[in-house]
Amino acid sequence: MPPLLTAHSLSVTFGERAVLRGVSLAVAPGDRLALLGRNGAGKTTLLRVLTGEIVPEEGTLWRRGGMRLAVLAQHHVFPPGLTVRDLVDAAHPYRALEAELLALEADLGDPARLAEWTALHARLEDADAFRWPARAARVLGMLDLSRFLHREAATLSGGERTRLALALALVQEPDLLLLDEPTNHLDIRMREWLEGWLRDFRGGVLLTSHDRDFLDAVATRSLWLEGGEAREYPGGYSRARDLRELERRTQARAARLGQREAARLSGSAERLDEWGRPARALRTRAGRVVIPEAPLPERQLRMRLLAGTARAPLVAWGEHLSKSYGEREVLRGAAFRLRQGDRVALMGANGTGKTTLMRLLAGDLAPDPGPPDPVLRVGTGVTVAFLDQTWHGLTPGEGLRAQFERRFGGRAPALLGRAGFTADDWPKPPEVLSGGERARAGLALVSALRSDLLLLDEPTNHLDVEALQALEGAVHAYGGAVVIVTHDRRFAREVANRLWVIEDGQLREPLGWGSREYADPARTLAGDPPPPPPPPTPRQRLVHVENQLAEVRRHLDAPPGTLTGREEARLRAQAHRLQHHLYDLYAEAYAAPQYDAEVREGPLRVRAQRLGERGGMVWAAHDETCPHLAWDGETLRFSAPPPAWYGAALLGGALRILFERWNVGRVRLGVGGPLLRRREYFERVGMVRGKR
Repeated sequence: MPPLLTAHSLSVTFGERAVLRGVSLAVAPGDRLALLGRNGAGKTTLLRVLTGEIVPEEGTLWRRGGMRLAVLAQHHVFPPGLTVRDLVDAAHPYRALEAELLALEADLGDPARLAEWTALHARLEDADAFRWPARAARVLGMLDLSRFLHREAATLSGGERTRLALALALVQEPDLLLLDEPTNHLDIRMREWLEGWLRDFRGGVLLTSHDRDFLDAVATRSLWLEGGEAREYPGGYSRARDLRELERRTQARAARLGQREAARLSGSAERLDEWGRPARALRTRAGRVVIPEAPLPERQLRMRLLAGTARAPLVAWGEHLSKSYGEREVLRGAAFRLRQGDRVALMGANGTGKTTLMRLLAGDLAPDPGPPDPVLRVGTGVTVAFLDQTWHGLTPGEGLRAQFERRFGGRAPALLGRAGFTADDWPKPPEVLSGGERARAGLALVSALRSDLLLLDEPTNHLDVEALQALEGAVHAYGGAVVIVTHDRRFAREVANRLWVIEDGQLREPLGWGSREYADPARTLAGDPPPPPPPPTPRQRLVHVENQLAEVRRHLDAPPGTLTGREEARLRAQAHRLQHHLYDLYAEAYAAPQYDAEVREGPLRVRAQRLGERGGMVWAAHDETCPHLAWDGETLRFSAPPPAWYGAALLGGALRILFERWNVGRVRLGVGGPLLRRREYFERVGMVRGKR
């Protein structure tokens, strides 16, 4: 299929810095290309070049004639006086064609006009244009914007404006979508819906995002930007990162081997000189050895969170906590207990009360009076630090260095430097910082406060993957208790040992990801020791073993005569043992069964994998040899008759995945069996009310 957009050898320079250098790419219908790289690598610059906002110094850009393009930028300003409905109506992609169709209807007696009308009507039918209002309403509903239809767009909050800009890009139904951080300010339900929407989208997509799970679920290809250059990889973030790391290790090893061979030949030539023998041939061979350039070491962002000195096993507790805004009850009778070492991920849909609970814990809000009387306490000597989602604990109107020196004295430059800020950034107040810079500055601030209870409200918004991974490591090493509001699923899984959700005003603690069984967040913890940190994953252990192996090989690469025979034998044995351990870790990390979705249903963990555009397979995680379910795009049927309990659990999990994760419209239960529609399913499980 011919491409929608092609760019060849694009180059852009800002001052003395080459932001893009010879970057090429192509996007065809059905492509979903992710732009990867650190902050400042040129992702947003490349998007601005592709939209025509920036003209490159070199290179060519071609867009298919008549192609419709929709763009989601990171900053959104709407004209005053226009309502949300006005903007949605203006985004109608078929309005001009429908007006032309109506004009032709005035004179259908003319055969030429009738032929034009017939062709135009068929074109609109092919595009399903007459059902566009229903599709637009669904997009607005999924992004929680339907209630703002009559609201002036310029008066919406920052998160609401971001979701509106995304909705306007989607409802245009373009041929090519350019999305810069589309997951910002989306809760998990919205992110999962957007994943499904983009997978079903027939046009091309070019996007950037810091949500690794989102990129893995959506992207078919990735373009990694580094040092102004671009390299393409298949798949989303995780696959691209693994392939890139393999390339870097291979390149580094080739450089070491080349250097060692050149040193060996040069040493042999020197010994021949000492013995009075001709060495010209060896010197010529040494000069011809090709030594590949080793990859430069990557800059590592350092981040740490220092715990306080309190030793209270119970850090904070609350009972009968309720909070209402007018007639809207956000929290109802919430109760919890927090202990040293707890890392809690607080999750839920936008507007359910997560920030309200954080502000109650921080003391910025007071709970509603009883009866029963509310109880909210912190342990003796426990200090609390709160990183809000707007200013991230910073003081508006005051420069970074000034407010850091006011709090930490001479340590201010070191704290700012560890967070990636140079001297040019020190005078800047929070208002002029980008979202990612403000988040990093806030984390640098709380890192030095030595608090015992750390409250982080949406710290992952605007952070790039490098900063997210640094924050993950800092939270793992933190000795106090931390409560984190986040919609980043991978970040939450990496750092949390407890999960809280707020549903219908109630605080609940699921027993696991996707579980419908709940524990009491306020369960008694007397004598219960702090939970151990989560064990490192095989991929995390890989890094440590690889570093050990690299250190051993560095000693083995020492010049001849440096090591004794015994030392060399010991190092070679150690390298052999580490190499075999590394092979086992590779098998454990990368040989796991692949699946696209997983839910907990009764006693089973149910997994599913899509097979092509339509169809898929569903099985139980504990034993893949048991009867499974096959789905051909319409009918769901068992591969063999299952036991009753097993079949019920597997079928329940399959329906949850199909209707809740993959947004399937209808499913036939067995060959010739009844047809279950999505609305009926949600009514049966109580997620929506049935018609009366």
